[in-house]
Amino acid sequence: MDKLTEQTLKALLAQAGLEPKEGDLERFGDLLDHYVASLKELQSVKLDDEEIAPTFHPERTAK
Repeated sequence: MDKLTEQTLKALLAQAGLEPKEGDLERFGDLLDHYVASLKELQSVKLDDEEIAPTFHPERTAK
């Protein structure tokens, strides 16, 4: 996790009155880095004027 992201995360946690435990920021940083990499990959796909075709899978709905 880069320094700016870490500082922002600490500020948001402090604003909410939360104190991260030892190692929380490192573990969250790993998840955040993975998430950001996935988002960058999705954003790199050139769809131009393609329309989104959502699908519905009733077997996946929460019960």
